[in-house]
Amino acid sequence: MSMYVYADMVFIINVMMNSIILLLTAWTAGINFKWWRILVAASIGSCYVLVSLLPGMIVVHHVIFKLLMSLILIILAFGVKTSRLVLLLMGFFYMVAFMLGGAVVGWLYFWQSSNFFGSSNIVLTNLSWTHLLWGSGIGIFLILIVVRRMFPSMIRHNNLYQVKLEYEGRSIELTGMLDTGNGLYTVIGRKPAILINQYAIEPILSQQVVAFLRNNSSEMWLTNLDKCVDLEWLSRIHVIPYHTIGSKNMLLAFRPDRFMVSNKAGFIDASDMVIGIYSGTLSGDGTYAVLLHPQIMSELSKKEGASICA
Repeated sequence: MSMYVYADMVFIINVMMNSIILLLTAWTAGINFKWWRILVAASIGSCYVLVSLLPGMIVVHHVIFKLLMSLILIILAFGVKTSRLVLLLMGFFYMVAFMLGGAVVGWLYFWQSSNFFGSSNIVLTNLSWTHLLWGSGIGIFLILIVVRRMFPSMIRHNNLYQVKLEYEGRSIELTGMLDTGNGLYTVIGRKPAILINQYAIEPILSQQVVAFLRNNSSEMWLTNLDKCVDLEWLSRIHVIPYHTIGSKNMLLAFRPDRFMVSNKAGFIDASDMVIGIYSGTLSGDGTYAVLLHPQIMSELSKKEGASICA
């Protein structure tokens, strides 16, 4: 029996499924993404599938080649720069892919009236759009509802770090969580910004600054800066633009004397960061009071590598 493969349909279906997998990977990991990068990576993945259908292309079916291709897709889609984040996204990528693929196969098994395992190749070859859409829909539902509820506490625990801040001879130690979706930078100098709860940062600030923050609403901090009498603190002020749904706002930030993050070797200096003051609560259960910038991991990796070479 002859079998025909329609390259255009294979390409379209794979672009669609690859895009869904990459979008769910980003959503599950809680990171930002750009649509054009997702589509480029999905298209490259579809080209890989087409090449794998050509005669004599057995090498592309090898597990090492598949892992390499997955790594390329992750980097193309998200532009990640740290090995830790790459491994995290790879794990989410395969978890999402297996759940989505398993849902499609499970849906086919549910509706198959003959011996499914004996005829699975024929069934999968003649997979209809209806079965694909229903199976994918169930897989997406499971990932959005089940996975996001099962894993957040585990993910959050693995991304917690101890941080230490020093300013004007005072210091505090807090727990921070790595926020891979944090893309905040200062307007001048484009320095990465870390968010800290107002109540958590107050112990290292002067009484004048604490009084200013408490006596003015967070929306008026930048407008009423002239009412703060601590000139040393004012000389360290930075402005951070950020977006919320339907609006653009500015955050007040300042540069501390020193900012350190813990790792296996102890505390490592990461003083190139600025501190954005957040008037709300970052963690509802009080687990952390700091949201770390993903560039922290890049800085830690560089300094860990330097210490090893030394």
